[in-house]
Amino acid sequence: MNRKALWVSVAAVLIGLLLLVVYQRQFERETSGGPKVRILFAVNDIIAGEALQAAKLGFREIPEAYLEDRHIRQSDMNRVIGVQAGGAVRANQALLWTDLATTSNGRRELSLLVRSGMRAVTVRADATSSFSGLIRAGDRVDVFGTMSRSNVEADRVTLPLLQNVLVLAAGRDLGGEVAAAQPGAASTQPAPTGASRADVAMVTLSVTLEEAALLVFAQDRGRLSMVMRNPDDINVVEGLPETTMSNLIQNREQVNAVRRGNPAPRPQQIENITGGNGR
Repeated sequence: MNRKALWVSVAAVLIGLLLLVVYQRQFERETSGGPKVRILFAVNDIIAGEALQAAKLGFREIPEAYLEDRHIRQSDMNRVIGVQAGGAVRANQALLWTDLATTSNGRRELSLLVRSGMRAVTVRADATSSFSGLIRAGDRVDVFGTMSRSNVEADRVTLPLLQNVLVLAAGRDLGGEVAAAQPGAASTQPAPTGASRADVAMVTLSVTLEEAALLVFAQDRGRLSMVMRNPDDINVVEGLPETTMSNLIQNREQVNAVRRGNPAPRPQQIENITGGNGR
Protein backbone atom coordinates (compact mmCIF):
# COMPACT_ATOMS: atom_id res chain seq x y z
CA MET A 1 0.00 0.00 0.00
CA ASN A 2 2.80 2.39 0.90
CA ARG A 3 4.65 1.48 -2.30
CA LYS A 4 1.56 2.29 -4.38
CA ALA A 5 1.15 5.64 -2.66
CA LEU A 6 4.83 6.36 -3.31
CA TRP A 7 4.47 5.68 -7.03
CA VAL A 8 1.36 7.88 -7.18
CA SER A 9 3.27 10.68 -5.49
CA VAL A 10 6.22 10.34 -7.88
CA ALA A 11 3.87 10.36 -10.89
CA ALA A 12 2.10 13.45 -9.57
CA VAL A 13 5.45 15.22 -9.14
CA LEU A 14 6.56 14.32 -12.66
CA ILE A 15 3.27 15.49 -14.16
CA GLY A 16 3.55 18.71 -12.20
CA LEU A 17 7.10 19.30 -13.49
CA LEU A 18 5.99 18.56 -17.06
CA LEU A 19 3.12 21.04 -16.81
CA LEU A 20 5.48 23.62 -15.33
CA VAL A 21 7.90 23.23 -18.25
CA VAL A 22 5.05 23.53 -20.78
CA TYR A 23 3.73 26.63 -19.04
CA GLN A 24 7.19 28.23 -18.95
CA ARG A 25 7.71 27.64 -22.67
CA GLN A 26 4.28 29.04 -23.50
CA PHE A 27 4.94 32.06 -21.29
CA GLU A 28 8.29 32.66 -22.97
CA ARG A 29 6.67 32.50 -26.42
CA GLU A 30 3.98 34.98 -25.43
CA THR A 31 6.35 37.46 -23.78
CA SER A 32 8.85 37.25 -26.66
CA GLY A 33 6.19 37.90 -29.32
CA GLY A 34 5.39 34.34 -30.33
CA PRO A 35 7.23 31.87 -32.58
CA LYS A 36 10.00 33.12 -34.86
CA VAL A 37 9.33 33.89 -38.53
CA ARG A 38 12.08 34.18 -41.15
CA ILE A 39 12.03 37.33 -43.28
CA LEU A 40 14.32 38.57 -46.06
CA PHE A 41 16.81 41.39 -45.64
CA ALA A 42 19.49 42.98 -47.81
CA VAL A 43 22.98 41.60 -47.22
CA ASN A 44 24.49 44.37 -49.37
CA ASP A 45 23.20 47.71 -50.62
CA ILE A 46 20.60 47.40 -53.38
CA ILE A 47 20.19 50.33 -55.75
CA ALA A 48 16.91 51.42 -57.34
CA GLY A 49 16.16 49.50 -60.52
CA GLU A 50 18.57 46.67 -59.71
CA ALA A 51 17.31 43.11 -60.27
CA LEU A 52 17.29 41.23 -56.99
CA GLN A 53 19.76 38.35 -56.68
CA ALA A 54 19.92 35.56 -54.12
CA ALA A 55 23.51 36.52 -53.27
CA LYS A 56 22.34 39.91 -51.98
CA LEU A 57 19.54 38.52 -49.84
CA GLY A 58 19.62 36.85 -46.47
CA PHE A 59 17.13 36.07 -43.77
CA ARG A 60 16.67 36.86 -40.12
CA GLU A 61 14.12 35.73 -37.57
CA ILE A 62 11.64 38.04 -35.87
CA PRO A 63 8.79 37.26 -33.45
CA GLU A 64 5.48 36.63 -35.18
CA ALA A 65 3.89 39.52 -33.26
CA TYR A 66 6.24 41.94 -35.06
CA LEU A 67 5.56 40.53 -38.53
CA GLU A 68 3.95 43.09 -40.88
CA ASP A 69 2.21 42.78 -44.22
CA ARG A 70 5.18 44.54 -45.80
CA HIS A 71 7.70 41.91 -44.69
CA ILE A 72 8.71 39.26 -47.24
CA ARG A 73 8.96 35.78 -45.79
CA GLN A 74 11.88 33.54 -46.70
CA SER A 75 9.38 31.13 -48.28
CA ASP A 76 8.55 33.86 -50.86
CA MET A 77 12.19 34.33 -51.90
CA ASN A 78 11.71 32.71 -55.31
CA ARG A 79 8.94 35.20 -56.07
CA VAL A 80 11.26 38.21 -55.74
CA ILE A 81 14.43 36.90 -57.43
CA GLY A 82 14.87 38.83 -60.68
CA VAL A 83 12.33 41.51 -59.72
CA GLN A 84 13.63 45.07 -59.87
CA ALA A 85 13.95 47.12 -56.70
CA GLY A 86 11.62 50.08 -56.83
CA GLY A 87 13.87 52.05 -54.47
CA ALA A 88 17.21 51.80 -52.76
CA VAL A 89 17.53 49.32 -49.89
CA ARG A 90 20.49 49.65 -47.54
CA ALA A 91 22.44 46.71 -46.22
CA ASN A 92 20.95 45.04 -43.12
CA GLN A 93 17.52 46.56 -43.80
CA ALA A 94 14.49 44.30 -44.14
CA LEU A 95 13.31 43.86 -47.72
CA LEU A 96 9.65 44.86 -48.00
CA TRP A 97 7.01 44.21 -50.65
CA THR A 98 6.75 47.98 -51.04
CA ASP A 99 10.45 48.07 -52.03
CA LEU A 100 9.74 46.12 -55.21
CA ALA A 101 8.91 47.31 -58.71
CA THR A 102 6.78 44.71 -60.45
CA THR A 103 7.13 45.63 -64.11
CA SER A 104 10.10 45.86 -66.44
CA ASN A 105 10.08 49.66 -66.65
CA GLY A 106 10.24 50.07 -62.89
CA ARG A 107 6.58 50.93 -62.43
CA ARG A 108 4.46 48.90 -60.09
CA GLU A 109 1.21 47.11 -60.76
CA LEU A 110 -1.31 47.26 -57.95
CA SER A 111 -2.47 43.65 -58.34
CA LEU A 112 1.07 42.38 -57.79
CA LEU A 113 1.44 44.40 -54.60
CA VAL A 114 -1.50 42.60 -52.98
CA ARG A 115 -0.24 39.75 -50.87
CA SER A 116 -1.85 36.34 -51.10
CA GLY A 117 -4.85 36.20 -48.77
CA MET A 118 -5.17 39.99 -48.62
CA ARG A 119 -7.29 42.42 -50.61
CA ALA A 120 -6.85 45.96 -51.93
CA VAL A 121 -9.73 48.32 -51.20
CA THR A 122 -9.89 51.96 -52.27
CA VAL A 123 -11.55 54.53 -50.03
CA ARG A 124 -12.38 58.15 -50.61
CA ALA A 125 -10.04 60.58 -48.92
CA ASP A 126 -10.43 64.34 -48.63
CA ALA A 127 -7.48 66.72 -48.30
CA THR A 128 -7.45 66.25 -44.53
CA SER A 129 -7.39 62.44 -44.59
CA SER A 130 -4.73 62.35 -47.30
CA PHE A 131 -2.66 65.00 -45.50
CA SER A 132 -2.86 67.31 -48.52
CA GLY A 133 -1.14 64.77 -50.76
CA LEU A 134 1.66 63.87 -48.32
CA ILE A 135 0.41 60.33 -47.71
CA ARG A 136 2.49 57.80 -49.64
CA ALA A 137 2.41 54.14 -50.53
CA GLY A 138 4.04 52.19 -47.71
CA ASP A 139 2.67 54.44 -44.97
CA ARG A 140 0.55 52.97 -42.17
CA VAL A 141 -2.71 54.52 -40.98
CA ASP A 142 -5.62 54.01 -38.60
CA VAL A 143 -9.11 54.30 -40.09
CA PHE A 144 -12.09 55.95 -38.35
CA GLY A 145 -15.67 56.10 -39.52
CA THR A 146 -18.15 58.91 -38.80
CA MET A 147 -21.80 58.14 -39.45
CA SER A 148 -25.34 58.42 -38.13
CA ARG A 149 -26.77 55.73 -35.88
CA SER A 150 -30.23 56.37 -37.35
CA ASN A 151 -31.87 58.69 -39.82
CA VAL A 152 -31.39 61.56 -37.38
CA GLU A 153 -28.41 63.60 -38.57
CA ALA A 154 -27.67 64.86 -35.05
CA ASP A 155 -27.23 61.30 -33.80
CA ARG A 156 -23.72 60.89 -35.23
CA VAL A 157 -20.86 58.81 -33.89
CA THR A 158 -17.17 58.34 -34.73
CA LEU A 159 -15.92 54.76 -34.44
CA PRO A 160 -12.36 53.36 -34.64
CA LEU A 161 -12.63 50.81 -37.46
CA LEU A 162 -9.12 49.52 -38.26
CA GLN A 163 -5.62 50.08 -36.93
CA ASN A 164 -2.14 49.67 -38.42
CA VAL A 165 -3.33 49.41 -42.04
CA LEU A 166 -0.79 49.43 -44.89
CA VAL A 167 -1.29 52.00 -47.69
CA LEU A 168 -0.74 50.36 -51.09
CA ALA A 169 -1.38 53.44 -53.20
CA ALA A 170 -2.21 57.12 -52.83
CA GLY A 171 -4.18 58.15 -55.88
CA ARG A 172 -2.18 56.77 -58.82
CA ASP A 173 1.07 56.76 -56.88
CA LEU A 174 2.08 53.16 -56.15
CA GLY A 175 5.45 54.23 -54.78
CA GLY A 176 8.99 53.33 -55.79
CA GLU A 177 8.84 54.49 -59.39
CA VAL A 178 12.18 54.44 -61.16
CA ALA A 179 13.06 57.36 -63.39
CA ALA A 180 13.26 56.39 -67.04
CA ALA A 181 15.60 59.19 -68.14
CA GLN A 182 18.45 58.24 -70.48
CA PRO A 183 22.00 58.37 -69.08
CA GLY A 184 23.45 61.83 -69.45
CA ALA A 185 20.14 63.37 -70.47
CA ALA A 186 19.05 66.38 -68.48
CA SER A 187 15.53 66.10 -67.16
CA THR A 188 13.33 69.15 -67.14
CA GLN A 189 10.76 67.54 -64.87
CA PRO A 190 11.17 67.68 -61.10
CA ALA A 191 11.56 64.39 -59.28
CA PRO A 192 8.22 63.11 -58.01
CA THR A 193 7.85 63.62 -54.29
CA GLY A 194 4.28 62.35 -53.99
CA ALA A 195 0.92 62.49 -55.62
CA SER A 196 -0.68 65.86 -56.16
CA ARG A 197 -3.57 66.93 -53.96
CA ALA A 198 -5.99 66.42 -56.84
CA ASP A 199 -4.69 62.89 -57.44
CA VAL A 200 -5.05 61.83 -53.83
CA ALA A 201 -8.82 61.67 -53.92
CA MET A 202 -8.59 57.93 -53.27
CA VAL A 203 -6.32 55.88 -51.02
CA THR A 204 -5.89 52.13 -51.52
CA LEU A 205 -5.39 50.01 -48.40
CA SER A 206 -4.25 46.44 -47.83
CA VAL A 207 -6.89 44.61 -45.78
CA THR A 208 -8.42 41.20 -45.25
CA LEU A 209 -11.68 40.26 -46.95
CA GLU A 210 -13.61 40.84 -43.71
CA GLU A 211 -11.97 44.24 -43.21
CA ALA A 212 -12.78 45.17 -46.82
CA ALA A 213 -16.47 44.46 -46.21
CA LEU A 214 -16.33 46.61 -43.06
CA LEU A 215 -14.80 49.56 -44.92
CA VAL A 216 -17.18 49.31 -47.88
CA PHE A 217 -20.21 49.31 -45.62
CA ALA A 218 -18.87 52.13 -43.40
CA GLN A 219 -18.02 54.27 -46.43
CA ASP A 220 -21.57 53.80 -47.76
CA ARG A 221 -23.04 54.89 -44.42
CA GLY A 222 -20.77 57.83 -43.67
CA ARG A 223 -17.29 59.32 -44.00
CA LEU A 224 -13.94 57.63 -43.45
CA SER A 225 -10.93 59.43 -41.99
CA MET A 226 -7.34 58.22 -41.74
CA VAL A 227 -4.79 58.98 -39.03
CA MET A 228 -1.09 58.63 -39.87
CA ARG A 229 1.11 56.54 -37.60
CA ASN A 230 4.83 55.84 -37.37
CA PRO A 231 5.73 52.94 -39.72
CA ASP A 232 7.61 51.20 -36.90
CA ASP A 233 4.64 51.45 -34.51
CA ILE A 234 2.65 48.24 -34.85
CA ASN A 235 0.82 48.42 -31.53
CA VAL A 236 -2.95 48.02 -31.62
CA VAL A 237 -4.89 49.77 -28.85
CA GLU A 238 -7.71 47.64 -27.51
CA GLY A 239 -11.07 48.91 -26.28
CA LEU A 240 -11.08 52.31 -27.99
CA PRO A 241 -14.39 54.06 -27.18
CA GLU A 242 -16.71 55.64 -29.70
CA THR A 243 -17.06 59.41 -29.76
CA THR A 244 -20.43 61.17 -29.72
CA MET A 245 -21.54 64.72 -29.07
CA SER A 246 -22.60 63.78 -25.54
CA ASN A 247 -19.14 62.59 -24.48
CA LEU A 248 -17.06 64.89 -26.70
CA ILE A 249 -16.51 67.56 -24.02
CA GLN A 250 -15.81 65.03 -21.29
CA ASN A 251 -13.30 63.12 -23.44
CA ARG A 252 -11.61 66.35 -24.46
CA GLU A 253 -11.10 67.37 -20.83
CA GLN A 254 -9.69 63.96 -19.94
CA VAL A 255 -7.32 63.93 -22.90
CA ASN A 256 -6.06 67.44 -22.18
CA ALA A 257 -5.54 66.56 -18.52
CA VAL A 258 -3.46 63.52 -19.46
CA ARG A 259 -1.35 65.56 -21.91
CA ARG A 260 -0.69 68.07 -19.12
CA GLY A 261 0.37 65.25 -16.85
CA ASN A 262 -2.63 65.67 -14.51
CA PRO A 263 -5.11 62.85 -15.08
CA ALA A 264 -8.68 63.98 -14.60
CA PRO A 265 -10.19 62.75 -11.33
CA ARG A 266 -12.65 59.94 -11.65
CA PRO A 267 -16.24 60.51 -10.54
CA GLN A 268 -16.54 59.86 -6.82
CA GLN A 269 -18.48 56.74 -5.99
CA ILE A 270 -20.84 56.86 -3.01
CA GLU A 271 -21.03 53.65 -1.05
CA ASN A 272 -24.56 52.61 -0.21
CA ILE A 273 -24.61 51.12 3.30
CA THR A 274 -27.83 49.35 4.15
CA GLY A 275 -26.73 47.07 6.95
CA GLY A 276 -24.17 46.51 9.60
CA ASN A 277 -22.01 44.42 7.27
CA GLY A 278 -21.60 47.29 4.79
CA ARG A 279 -23.79 45.75 2.06
